[in-house]
Amino acid sequence: MNAVQIFTLCSGSSGNCTFCRFGNTSFLIDAGASRRAIGKALDSIGASLSELSAIFVTHEHSDHIKGLAMLAKYDKIPIYIAPVSGKSLSGIDEGLLIPMKHPAAVTLGDVTVTSFDTLHDSLSSCGFVISYGGERFGYATDIGRPTQEVTDALCGCRAVILEANYDKDMLREGPYPYPLKQRIAGKYGHLDNDTAAKFCAFLGKTGTERILLAHLSNENNTPAIAYETVHQKLEEENITLSLGVADRYAPTELITLALC
Repeated sequence: MNAVQIFTLCSGSSGNCTFCRFGNTSFLIDAGASRRAIGKALDSIGASLSELSAIFVTHEHSDHIKGLAMLAKYDKIPIYIAPVSGKSLSGIDEGLLIPMKHPAAVTLGDVTVTSFDTLHDSLSSCGFVISYGGERFGYATDIGRPTQEVTDALCGCRAVILEANYDKDMLREGPYPYPLKQRIAGKYGHLDNDTAAKFCAFLGKTGTERILLAHLSNENNTPAIAYETVHQKLEEENITLSLGVADRYAPTELITLALC
């Protein structure tokens, strides 16, 4: 029997990090918190830094790589990252940086991690699909919109972590300067609640059973608004699935199951 566990350790404007365990293989997606915070979060769910075999990086923005340098220094964990993003990093042993062009597939034991391109205003940006035991699990944040690449990758995934970054009204009426509002709402920015809701409905129709809304803005969204926006759309479409919202600062479970 092979256990599957996926938890966001933190998720939001301040930092993003997700823990994945598939049988005897464990790894992180992004490391946007301090090494100490990541270690503490792992301890709280019965995991540890010592079991990690890799870190997969979506892109080089600070809220996704904050802890990379210290994890590389003290834990010597291989880091899979787009070449152009890897070149932008400093203070990390180049021997630990493994170039991963997108789309690409990496095999760790019985697990395959496949990247797909996403639209975001970074040097490079991607999401991931993890395949294990005949099941697929998806991760997509920092996506300006759900492109065909995103749609094709996540279609049919059993469980998905999906961005729901901002509420359109809160962003429009909030204190951000206009250029920043344009950037967030633009093609290479972030996914809003309404678009996330429509995409969740699509995923539900293609077999997704669990969705965790992630990367919520601290200033332009709330967990209650994000959840209600998506939940209402799912009800309108008569779609039943397990819906949750990732905590900004504490571990949140996407899925735990046993595959025979």
